[in-house]
Amino acid sequence: MIVLGLDCAGAACSAAIIDGDTIRARYQEEMQRGQAERIVPMIADCLHDAGLNVAALDGIAVTVGPGAFTGVRIGIAAAQGLSRAADIPLIGVTVTECLAAAIPADTDRPLAVVIDSRRADPFIEIFQARDMTWIGDGARAVAATVDALSAEIPENAVLIGDYADRLRDLIGRGTVLSALPYPDPAAVARLGRDRLRVGTGKPAVPLYLRAPDVSAPSRDKARRPMGPTPP
Repeated sequence: MIVLGLDCAGAACSAAIIDGDTIRARYQEEMQRGQAERIVPMIADCLHDAGLNVAALDGIAVTVGPGAFTGVRIGIAAAQGLSRAADIPLIGVTVTECLAAAIPADTDRPLAVVIDSRRADPFIEIFQARDMTWIGDGARAVAATVDALSAEIPENAVLIGDYADRLRDLIGRGTVLSALPYPDPAAVARLGRDRLRVGTGKPAVPLYLRAPDVSAPSRDKARRPMGPTPP
């Protein structure tokens, strides 16, 4: 099964094509902004390197969050456009699932995926290994206080994600295994492939764990007339 994996949810723009267990092409560039201009050329580069056209794809997987509002929308829009244009199945996967999938699920210890939200509420999901697969309890935003974080993180947890070191310092426990800030697009593609095979895919719908950082206009500004001020 040939699957394209896309991720724009964090501080990177990423795309990869896998064919079974083989990575045919992979690109990943760190960037806080500019994913909208980069993702489509990156997809084209992946197809070129893999020697494929869009019609050869059996599926597309894209990260739906948690992450940056704009980045999540950019990735999903690119994936939806390609899916609709070429009639290719589209699967949504979460960033926390993809980060967890990079770690072998061969331990009894819980896995805590912790992502810096760039605000005072990191994104957290706790996974348990079951039949060599990580099963999560759902991503959520948690207040960055010692009490709140301690209540979320199991005593013997393994920590991964770009908030892992800070979390360990705050609560004084946990083993940091990886501080990778964003998923490998090949892992995104593999997770999508596995779900397409068994028919358990989720729709590519944005996963927003908190309200956007916007504020309503003041009453005075809302009542201010548009156009030139009369003499």
